[in-house]
Amino acid sequence: MDWREIAKRTEGLHTLDSFSRALGIRRGTAVLYIHDLRAAGFVKTMRGARGKRIYEISPLWLREIGSPGIFDTLNENSPLKLREPFEHRVYGRILSPEEAIVRALGTKDHRVILVSLEMFRKIRDFSLLYRLARREGLERQAGALYALCRRYFRVRRMDGRIMRRMKTSSAHSAKEKYIIEGMRSSDFTDIEKEWGVFVPFNKSDMKKLEVQHDRT
Repeated sequence: MDWREIAKRTEGLHTLDSFSRALGIRRGTAVLYIHDLRAAGFVKTMRGARGKRIYEISPLWLREIGSPGIFDTLNENSPLKLREPFEHRVYGRILSPEEAIVRALGTKDHRVILVSLEMFRKIRDFSLLYRLARREGLERQAGALYALCRRYFRVRRMDGRIMRRMKTSSAHSAKEKYIIEGMRSSDFTDIEKEWGVFVPFNKSDMKKLEVQHDRT
C-alpha cells in the first residue's frame, strides 16, 4: 500500500467516519488504515470536543521527535482533556506518571492539576514520586493529592515510611501552603489539616472526573 498516496487523497482533518467516507471503506478498515498511516508518519492524533479523536493527515512527514510531554501524557490518560498551551516533548525517555504529577503541580494551573489526578491510578513507585517532589519542594502538595485521590480512585497504598517523610518535609512559608495560591477547599479540610497544605478542589471538581469517566 502506498501510504503517502493515501495521505494525499485524504489530506486535512478527519474523524474516523469522515476518513472512511473519503476512501469509501468500512469503519473497521479505516481503523487499520489510520494505524498504518500513523506508523508511516502521516497522521497526528488530536482531541476534539468531548475527547473525540481528530486525525490530521498530511503527505508530509508528521512524525514528532521525542516522546509525549506533560500535556499529551495527561490527555492520553485522563477522561478530562486539556487544550495544550504549547507543544511539550521529552527526549531519550518516557514521562512517568510520577514525573507527570510533579510537573503538573509545578504549573500552578487548576485544570492541569485536576487532570493530572488520574495519574495517581498509574503510580508504581512512590519513592520516585517522593524524590521528584522533594527536588521541587512539593512533597506535602503531592501527598495531599494522593490522599484526595484515595477517596475517589483505586490507588496503590503508599508505604508508611514514605508518607511520613512527605508529611515531615521542611516547613513551608505561608505562600507555599497553597497548591494554587489563594485557593482552598470547603470539602476536604481534613486532608488540608493532615498534610499542612490547602487543596484547590471541592467535591464538584472531583465530580467532573467521575462524569467524564461515565462517558468513556
